Amino acid sequence: MNRTQCLLASAPWRGSNPRPRGAQSVYAVLCLGAALLLPALAAAQESKTDKWILGFTKDQKQMLVKMNDINTGLSLRVYDVETGLPAAKSKLIEYSRGEEVETIKAAKKRLKIVDEAQESMKNVDETIAFFAVEKADNLVIAATDYKRLGKVMAVPLKVDPETKVKAQARLRTIVWSSDRKTMVLVVNQKLVGDFLHEKDYFHLVTPDKRKIQWIEQDKPKEDKPKEEKKEDKGWWPF
Repeated sequence: MNRTQCLLASAPWRGSNPRPRGAQSVYAVLCLGAALLLPALAAAQESKTDKWILGFTKDQKQMLVKMNDINTGLSLRVYDVETGLPAAKSKLIEYSRGEEVETIKAAKKRLKIVDEAQESMKNVDETIAFFAVEKADNLVIAATDYKRLGKVMAVPLKVDPETKVKAQARLRTIVWSSDRKTMVLVVNQKLVGDFLHEKDYFHLVTPDKRKIQWIEQDKPKEDKPKEEKKEDKGWWPF
């Protein structure tokens, strides 16, 4: 039943025949039910989960993650650093906003989260900065040492199975262990359609600048005749 039908049902009866007994009450109940149910169904179709890394275990194999889900609320869970997925046998720890400080403190102690997470878009000596660029079907994680550009990795974009529309992705932040030996990318991917689907994903990266695929811009040859120079189509290869 749509809005127009609800309005007609609740309007005064003007027909030549009497309104069927109880009809107005039935329509009113149906309208109220629709008004309550439709927003709930719409909310159930939408999903948005923000995630924050709160710290690592001593061996840096697991991390404690805080989540805020628009459908289920606040929670904590242990994730595997290597896979970026919930750890086997890990349980969801749900809590209310007023319990956050005490819940996180207790969880860190019980789960032995001893390495505080640090957020930074640069390496430890700030000689390399990281950023991301959408290219074709991937979000390319790139780096610069302020002289060159380089590729770190490519994160495939999520695709809506029905519409085949690709997600909008961005590098939300980078989280490091205190010794800078563990580097985890937090990539946000958002599918926009009839309903919103947005989620953060974790990707482990080896923080070694020797593993970055560095490129350098080709320098034009001065001895080459000007008319023979090819058109510059750019030098971003990723």
